[in-house]
Amino acid sequence: MHAARRSLTTYAALLTTACVAQVGSASASALRAQAAPEPVAMQAGSARAVAVAAASAAQDTVTHSAPRWHFDQCMGGLTYGAPFKFALAYGMGYVRESETTDWCFLGAAKVGLGGASFNVGLANSLGHWGSGTAVTAGILRTFDNPLGALAKRTYVGGSVHLWPLLALGGEVGYYVPLGRDAQGERGKGMVTWSAGFGF
Repeated sequence: MHAARRSLTTYAALLTTACVAQVGSASASALRAQAAPEPVAMQAGSARAVAVAAASAAQDTVTHSAPRWHFDQCMGGLTYGAPFKFALAYGMGYVRESETTDWCFLGAAKVGLGGASFNVGLANSLGHWGSGTAVTAGILRTFDNPLGALAKRTYVGGSVHLWPLLALGGEVGYYVPLGRDAQGERGKGMVTWSAGFGF
């Protein structure tokens, strides 16, 4: 019986040791589980921050690489030529700007001592030195004393504009009269030209 009691005591001691070991293992697992979420959360937050930064950079790239059309001034200047003599020009339209070249679908009015005109066309500026070209077509009306043209006549035609450097340049065009004059003559076409400061 004494031997049985020793065996029972030994069995109880072994059982107690096993239970303590099991509890210790469970506690360690719980501690590891509680400690683990913090770095996971930190990693998730870092990943979200990186994703937001990448999306913002991508949006900036799209914005800079894909210029949009907007309404703005795209032509103006002071010139001298035929038939307007001294004249002021001003044009606005839909502008598409980029780092290398600008485009504008425009409507432009020109008023001078010898006449006035309204034209529509396409203008293109090149680089950062004020150079550019344009092609326009429209209607022109001469006043009482135009240069190299019939007075008080209406013409239609077109012009080519060129600004080689620093907005200095000019234009050359050809216009034909509408209708007939007081003597019943239709009249001849005329070459228009001007030079001066413009953009």
